[in-house]
This record gives sequence, structure tokens and C-alpha cells, in this order.
Amino acid sequence: MNPPFHEAAQAPEAPPEAAATPEPPQRRVVVTAEDQGPGGDPRPAGPAPVHVPYARTGAEPDVVSAPPVRGPRRRTRSPFWAAVRSHLWLVVIVVVLAGAASTGYWGLRVHQRIGETPLERGVGGREHANTIKCVEQQSNGAVWACGLVYRAESVCLIANVNPVGDWTTKPGADLCTHRPELTALLPARLTSSAVAADLKSQFSLDVSKCAKIPTRKVRWACLGPSASSASCLEVRIVPWTPWKTGPSTACDHLPVLRKFLGKGA
Repeated sequence: MNPPFHEAAQAPEAPPEAAATPEPPQRRVVVTAEDQGPGGDPRPAGPAPVHVPYARTGAEPDVVSAPPVRGPRRRTRSPFWAAVRSHLWLVVIVVVLAGAASTGYWGLRVHQRIGETPLERGVGGREHANTIKCVEQQSNGAVWACGLVYRAESVCLIANVNPVGDWTTKPGADLCTHRPELTALLPARLTSSAVAADLKSQFSLDVSKCAKIPTRKVRWACLGPSASSASCLEVRIVPWTPWKTGPSTACDHLPVLRKFLGKGA
């Protein structure tokens, strides 16, 4: 006989599942454009990421931009120092202009352009004068009056000297006439031999005899090598003035020259 049937003891019921508790909201890291390096890679250094909590609602969370990072604040320029700096530039410009003007004035008005000895050597070598002396007309040596004396002829030249020392000459009898240093060079008396020698050396004229015309103050008559009336020349001799020659008939009226013409009285 089968044992009596007993209801098996049922296992205790499992405790009801705990009520579903909402999970805590997750935190999501939002990376702004400023935090990304080249190529989209996040920068290793920079401001901390912003964590924005949101609920699981199925909607995309709002993206919150991080505030821009500002650099160090620039120092504002003081108006006082700005004015001082502008005045300093003005002072520098004025000093440079004053220096240039002073240098130009010194070169044109003060600087000695040439000395007396070099100028006399240069002018005398070019003109082949027996005696020469130059007298300064300006304190910086820009203008000189040079008196040249040969044997009987005397010439006055004005020498203009540029800032670098180069010189040019031109006739100027008036300056030498009023200079005692130059008038002392003039010969005390003109002789016929001196006049004839200067005509040969300065004018390449071959003359045999010269004589002063009594009725003329500054005129001389000279005979040429042919000792004829046709070769008679008249010379105008004035201190500090180049000579001028021309044909003349005065040789027939001068006793000294008539001897050479065969017409002695």
C-alpha cells in the first residue's frame, strides 16, 4: 500500500523584486572648439571640461559652451609718456636738422678752401709769371685777387675757389688796383727791353726795338724784325690789364725808331 500522499512543502516564495530605482544621471563631457587642437584632437592642456548632467529622456542634451579663455591684460599706455615720447622724436629731428645746417654753413662759410701758397703755385705755374701774389678777398678763401707781373706786363686775375679746393680765374683789374700788397709788385719804370721781351714771350712777336710814344700816356711803338714801317706795332700798356697790339704809323715819328728805319734826322 502506498504511503499516504503528503503535499510537498512548497519552497518559499522569492521576495518580490525591488522596485526599480532610477539610476543617477550620467555626466557627459562637453568639449568646445577652443579645447580642440589641430585635426580635432583634444588639447592636453586647457580649461577643465564642463560636466552637464541630464536625464535619460531620449533627447539630445544641450551643449553648453565654456567661457573663452582670456589672455593677460595689456598695460594701457600712459598719456604722459606718450607725449614725452613724441616730444623726444621732435627733439631728435630738430637736432639732426640743426647739425646738417651747421655742417653746411661751416663747409661754405668757415672752412678754409685753399691756402695762399698752393694757389700762387698753381696760378703761377699755369700763367708762367715771373712774380705772383694772391690776396684773400673772403675769410674762408673762396675769392682771391692774384697779381701777376712778367717783365713789363702786369695782369690781375680773380680766383674763385669751390668748397673742395678747385679754382678758376677770370680778369679783374679793379681788385688789384686797390690792394697795396699787389701794387707794390708793379715795376717802377718800364724799359724798352722789358716791353720787347714780353711781346716775344707772351705774344710770340719778334720785335727788334720798342719806344714809348711821348704824346700818349700808355702807348708804346715797336718795330718788327724787318725794321720797316709796315712792321710797326702799337702796344697799350695799362697796369693789371692784358696788353693789346695793333698796326701803327708812330714808328716814323719817333727818333729812336727812325734810326732803325734809316731815317735818322
